[in-house]
Amino acid sequence: MNRNIIIYTIAGLLIIVILVMTFFPGTLQAWKDSGKTVEDKCKPAPGYTEESWREHMSHHPNIYKECLT
Repeated sequence: MNRNIIIYTIAGLLIIVILVMTFFPGTLQAWKDSGKTVEDKCKPAPGYTEESWREHMSHHPNIYKECLT
């Protein structure tokens, strides 16, 4: 009985994580950038052009406010 509860709880948490990552795909990148210095944070990430990185940062003004000024 207790084993089923643990399995259902883990499955439910995995489903929630998958849904969040599906509906908010930039969340992981923004979370990784939140602890970086301003210089590192404002440089384009691999796979981004300067223009696409600025657009990405504009979607997260609370994290990239130093870069958007």
